[in-house]
Amino acid sequence: MLSNILSNYRSVASLAFIVLAVVLVEFFEVRASVYPSLLPFFEWLKYSSWIGYLGITYGSVYATVQAGHLISMAVIGGTVLVTDLRLLGVLLKDIPSETITQGTHKCFKYSLSVAIATGIFCAAGVADKVYYMPVFWIKMLALLAGSGFMFFIKQPLLNSRPHNEIGPWTLRILAVASIGVWFTVAATGRWIGFS
Repeated sequence: MLSNILSNYRSVASLAFIVLAVVLVEFFEVRASVYPSLLPFFEWLKYSSWIGYLGITYGSVYATVQAGHLISMAVIGGTVLVTDLRLLGVLLKDIPSETITQGTHKCFKYSLSVAIATGIFCAAGVADKVYYMPVFWIKMLALLAGSGFMFFIKQPLLNSRPHNEIGPWTLRILAVASIGVWFTVAATGRWIGFS
């Protein structure tokens, strides 16, 4: 029975294993031993890399890239909300949910790529600051969890069969979990600005 469950839900089992590994890493304080070894990389990123140099020297370049980062995050939030609110049956009820999820996922992928590229640039300009912010590390874990959820659970499930063949509670749970994860990414990202 266990092998049957694992074969049918391989992606879910893989993501659950990764989450369990992260919890164990935190529980046994492995991160605390790795964390100090990352400081030289963050210092290099700010003071020795060309992106750190651009971010420190040219405020207008930094501000422009940061605006691109915020716009890409807004597009990610919009695609997540449109998709998940459609799955919840709150909006766009006259359009098939398969059409919405396929269209928004393409936009999501491009926006995520832009958000990651611009986020690296933004972090490089203030690398010595974000290194010491716990909320930065929470955002990175939430971003990793959200991306894993989107690419290994949500989209494979939604693309596996017509949505009317998927249980309505499964779709609702999927939508609420997605909104929760991406809200955490957005909230922690905004908190970095307040820190």
